[in-house]
Amino acid sequence: MILFLLQCSSARPYQLTDASPRFKEFQGTDIDPLKGKKSAVKLSNNKTYDDFILTAKKNVTTLEFADNVVMKADAKRSLGEEIKAEMAAAAYLEEDLPEIVNSIQSLQKRNLELMNTAPNYFDGPSLGRVSGELGDILKKLNEYAPKAQAIQTSVKNLRSDSNNYPKTNETVVQEPKKDPEIQKTEVVETKEPVIVANQKDIKDVKSNKDELQIKRLERKAKVTGTAKDLFKEQIKQEEEVLTEEEKRDKEYTEQVRKGLVQVFQWEHFKKPKNLEKLLLTYPIPRVRSAAALALGRLKAGRGALQTAIDKDGYQVRPAAYKALADIGDKKSLSYFISGTKAEDPEVIAASFEGLGKTKDPAGRELILTQGLNSEYVIIVAASLRGLAYNRIPADVEVMEKFLKSSEDEEIKEAAIEALSIHGSKEGLRILETNVKEQPALALKILDEIGKNPSLSATFSLIRLNESLEDEKLTKRIGEHLLRKKAFGRYAVIQIEDDFLRSEANERSKAVSYIKQNEIGLVIGESKKEFAVRMGENIVTDKYINVKMESTLPGSGNAYVSGWIFYPKLEIIEVKKLGGPDEGKYSNINKGKHQNLFNPSETEKRKSKKEESN
Repeated sequence: MILFLLQCSSARPYQLTDASPRFKEFQGTDIDPLKGKKSAVKLSNNKTYDDFILTAKKNVTTLEFADNVVMKADAKRSLGEEIKAEMAAAAYLEEDLPEIVNSIQSLQKRNLELMNTAPNYFDGPSLGRVSGELGDILKKLNEYAPKAQAIQTSVKNLRSDSNNYPKTNETVVQEPKKDPEIQKTEVVETKEPVIVANQKDIKDVKSNKDELQIKRLERKAKVTGTAKDLFKEQIKQEEEVLTEEEKRDKEYTEQVRKGLVQVFQWEHFKKPKNLEKLLLTYPIPRVRSAAALALGRLKAGRGALQTAIDKDGYQVRPAAYKALADIGDKKSLSYFISGTKAEDPEVIAASFEGLGKTKDPAGRELILTQGLNSEYVIIVAASLRGLAYNRIPADVEVMEKFLKSSEDEEIKEAAIEALSIHGSKEGLRILETNVKEQPALALKILDEIGKNPSLSATFSLIRLNESLEDEKLTKRIGEHLLRKKAFGRYAVIQIEDDFLRSEANERSKAVSYIKQNEIGLVIGESKKEFAVRMGENIVTDKYINVKMESTLPGSGNAYVSGWIFYPKLEIIEVKKLGGPDEGKYSNINKGKHQNLFNPSETEKRKSKKEESN
C-alpha cells in the first residue's frame, strides 16, 4: 500500500529558481517571497495535472515575487536606501509579467475544470492531495487577479523612472552583512612607574587632607546664533559623514518632498497656473503626476494636461488622463478616443469615463460596444460611470443589469455610483429597492444617494427612513439629510390613489397622479378650511401645497406643485437644533421623534440644562 501511494503522488521542495532560473541571484534575499518558508509542490504523476500545477505555481510565484519587489522598492525609497536589487529584478519581471497577467483568467477557468474532473482520475488520499494543491493555487490566483495589472504597471514605473537608476551600469546585489567580529587580544599588564616624592611634598599632602578646597569652574561658552543657523550647521556636519550616493538619495527625497508640498499649497490656494508650471517643468515624475491630479480636482489646466499626455512618460500620462476625465471637457474628445486604444488599463478606464462626461453620441456608442465589454474590471466600472453622465433613460436598464447580475463587488459599486450620477427618478427607485435586496451594499447605496444634490434624492432618503428599521441605516440617513441641509416639512401620501390639484378644491384640475408613500416638499397651506367627503365621512381641514416629482409622461419638468387635502397626508419635519451636528426628524401626525445625529450628545445637553435649572 505504501509503495502504491508513493507511485500515485509525490512532493518536492519549491524555490524561487523553479519559477525562473534567472531569479537565482535573488533567492534567499529580502525580496524572495519563499524565504524562510517550507514551500513544496505536490505532483500526481498525471501529466495533465502536473503540467498545469507547475505552470500555475510558476505564475503565482512570479506574481508574489513582483509584489515583493514593488513593496520593498517603495519602502526603501521612502527611507532613502538603494534599490539596486529591486531594479535588477524589475528588469526580468518586465519581460515575464505581461504574458502571466494575460493568462490569469484562463488559468482560473482551467483550474476549476481540473478540480471538477479530479474524481475521475484519483481517489482516496491522492484525490485529497491533488484537490488541496489545486485549491491552494486557485486561492492565490483569485487573490492576485484584481491587482495583477497594478503590479505590472508598478514594475514598469519602477523601470521607467530614471531617478531609480544608479550612476554605474553594474547591478550589484549586496550580501547580507554579518556582525563584525572583535578579535581578542591579550592584555599585557604594565606596572606603573613608582615616583618617589620628597618628604616635604608628603608633609604638604598630609597637612591638606582635612582642609576645605574651593575651586572656580570654567564657564561654558554661550550658544549664539539663530535656530536656522544651528540647523544649517547640524546639516553640514551630517553631510560631511554621508557618502556621495547617500547625498544623492537624500537630495532626491528632499526634492520630492518640496515638490509635493508645492502641489498641496497651490491646490489649497486654487492656483492652477502654478500647478501647470509644476506639471510641465518639475524634474521628478511623481510630483508631475500629483500636479496633474490636483488640476483635475480644480477642473482646470486642460491644455497643460494634454501637453503632458503628448510629451510625458508612463507615470504621468495615466494621471493626466484621470485629470482630463475629471474635467470632462468636450475639447478633449480626441484624446479620450485615442486613450481607449492605449495599452495601460488605467488610461483606457479614464478615457471611457471622460467620453461619458462629454455627452458625445459617438462616445456613448464606444462605451456601450467596447467599454462595458472589457475584460478588465476597472474599465467596466469607469464605463458605467461614463454612461451615467449622458443621463439617457434607456441606460438605467443597463446599469440595473450590472448591479443585479454581476458577481464582482467593484462593478456592483460602480453601478450604484452610476445610478446616483444618472439621478433620474427611476434610477433612485432602483437604489431604494436594492437597499433591502442587497443589505451588504446598503450603506454604499445610502452614501451615493446622499451625494446626489437633487430634491428627488432627498425624497428617497426620507422614504427609506420611513421604511427601514435598522438603527445603523437610519442614523446614516440622518447624517446625509443634515449634510444636504434638507430642513423643512415633507408630506407622505397615505392614500392609495389620488390626484394633485391645481387649486385647493377637490373639483379643480388634476396636475399629477399620486399614490401611497410618495413624498412631497410642503411649501404652504390654505388659509381657509374645507369640508371634504372621505369615504362615508365628511372631514373638515386645510389643504396643503406640496412640490412633488412629476408623473406625467413626456413632461418637461421633473417636479410639479399642487394641493392635497391634509387628512390624506402624514407630515414629516426635519429640523436643525442648537449644535452644528444636531438635528431632529419628527413625524408630526404620530408624535414620533428621531435624533438625526449624535443622539448621545443631545442627551448630554438635555441633562446639563436640567441640572442647571
